[in-house]
Amino acid sequence: MKGDLRDFVFRGFLAVHSCQDMQSQGLLHRPLSPVSQRHDIDLLAPVQESVRNAALQMQRAYLLLFTLENIVRELISSRLEEADGTDWFEKRATNQMKTKLSDRRQKEQRDLWHTGRNKQPIYYLDFGDLSKIIVNNWSEFEDLLPGQPWVQARLDEAEKSRNVIAHTNVLAAEEVDRLEMYLTDWIKQIG
Repeated sequence: MKGDLRDFVFRGFLAVHSCQDMQSQGLLHRPLSPVSQRHDIDLLAPVQESVRNAALQMQRAYLLLFTLENIVRELISSRLEEADGTDWFEKRATNQMKTKLSDRRQKEQRDLWHTGRNKQPIYYLDFGDLSKIIVNNWSEFEDLLPGQPWVQARLDEAEKSRNVIAHTNVLAAEEVDRLEMYLTDWIKQIG
């Protein structure tokens, strides 16, 4: 009897581990409860399995990138608004950044049928502009961040991953791990 129980428990552990492996590879999906997720599964049913699996694989990469990019944007906005008030962008952004803001807002005004960006100016800039703002205004960040090279290295490398994700390609697992590491670094650093 003891052997049967031990065998049963061992097989259970193997089954759980196998299920987790299959889920991470996109071969097995966890039960879905929200109606919208079930709708998405039904919608994607006729799509090639390789595309569906890649989409599931990329969900985590997008989550990490979205979080990293937005905590950096929020850090910049809050720090510079604290120093200069709500018109910090006008005082601190480069002329090129101001032109991007103006051009992108004008385009949004032509496309009123579509949801626009967050109204804060920082959300109209490219990801690559974020490290430039921090470096150009280093005195406002030096008490919080370890150094300009630290900022530039992490954001420059994250931008490479961002470009892969934004152009709907599959990011390699080690690059997803790197995004997670950079997000963790930022969270630990800024608290």
